[in-house]
Amino acid sequence: MKKYAVSILLFPLIFSCNTKQADKDHLSVDTIKSIVSTDTTAIYKDTHYFWSSDFDPKKGMMMIRSRPIPADSLTAGNIIQTLNQMYPEIKLSVTKVSNDSIFIKIKNSKYLTNQSGSSGAEAYLAEVTYNLTELKGINFVYFNFKEGNHAAPGTYSRTDFLH
Repeated sequence: MKKYAVSILLFPLIFSCNTKQADKDHLSVDTIKSIVSTDTTAIYKDTHYFWSSDFDPKKGMMMIRSRPIPADSLTAGNIIQTLNQMYPEIKLSVTKVSNDSIFIKIKNSKYLTNQSGSSGAEAYLAEVTYNLTELKGINFVYFNFKEGNHAAPGTYSRTDFLH
């Protein structure tokens, strides 16, 4: 009788422990699935991205994939138009594309070079460079503008912004 009573008392305890473990396993699987399903790099494996800069106090400036660019929007004109809308103080225009470089002119660079600060100018040049190098075959962006206190014209690539 004692064995039977001990079994009856232990059965709910064992069963409840197994249920909790099963719930933990189920929760982990669901959590992993939801993370994977919302991960845009998994969904858009071969997709190009629109890049934005951000600042981390410990890491400094970081480039972040902010959203996928649909294949039909991946043109220099569309990227320039988007950047010009985001930053109306700095108007970009494409002067030419040659080999693996795109040439950009900023007619009035005063805001970029003297009013946005060193970090702001670096972040802007990085965003333009990262976004334009999403274009097939483009590895370099040549900026043509009047030099100021915080930014200088020249050829930039993504590696120029790695810290």
